[in-house]
Amino acid sequence: MSQQLSGHKLGTAVVSKIFETSLEFKSDFLFPQWTDAAELITLSVHGWLVKNNGKIYLIDTGIGNGRKRPSPLFSDLDNPFLQRLAEQGVTPEQVDYVLITHIHTDHVGWNTSFKDGKWVPTFPNARYVFPQQSYQFFLTEQGKTVSGYAAFLDSVVPIVEAGLADFIPASGGVIDEAFEYFPTPGHCTGHTSIRLTSGGEQGLFAGDVMHNLRQIQQPQLACVFCEDKPLAEKTRLQVLEQVARDRTTYFSSHFSGSSVGTIEKRHERFIWQPVEG
Repeated sequence: MSQQLSGHKLGTAVVSKIFETSLEFKSDFLFPQWTDAAELITLSVHGWLVKNNGKIYLIDTGIGNGRKRPSPLFSDLDNPFLQRLAEQGVTPEQVDYVLITHIHTDHVGWNTSFKDGKWVPTFPNARYVFPQQSYQFFLTEQGKTVSGYAAFLDSVVPIVEAGLADFIPASGGVIDEAFEYFPTPGHCTGHTSIRLTSGGEQGLFAGDVMHNLRQIQQPQLACVFCEDKPLAEKTRLQVLEQVARDRTTYFSSHFSGSSVGTIEKRHERFIWQPVEG
């Protein structure tokens, strides 16, 4: 079932979810601290298309098709991601920027496509922006041993070799005036989030600060995929406070449904208010 949704207005920008696929995990696997009765948790995998001031941006690019990956969840996929992009009136050649929150298998896959026996940039006219610390990790001996190294080789290296890559320092930075990268550590080395300011409104593309709505009510729930769980929890609390205080629209990487909402703080508890597409 397609989860393609209509766009969300954010100031002068329009933000649309480009759905790729869903993944299911047992709750007590995804969150080792889970104490309730076990259940299945569905994670959405998608990118965010932003149209703003005549330019087109794509934030994170999912898993991609036709890859061989250590996990069967990511291997040999055949999803109509580019068709869903076309349904929003966008061809790959029209994308101006590809903004990556972090270099993990399910966030960089559509950076490239397989053509004439090699991986080439899917969005040939775009500047691809990567967190520098995340990129440099995969150049180390440790980086070469992790399961995500295959994605680095076929979805990041060809972009660099094509001369289309730009890098954001660990402290953060601004892209094209409207998008601000800032560090949100804990999930992985060099993890960042991206704030969009448009027409006096703010949106946050938080990457993997959170994986499921339960973490809004229980920020202490640590995802099994986070490398530094105490630091990830600290970051999660900071992001929740900021989003609630500033009335920022939260664009999640893995929440199901519209994947968009706002967060309120009531009596020291955070409450999710979904925004339907």
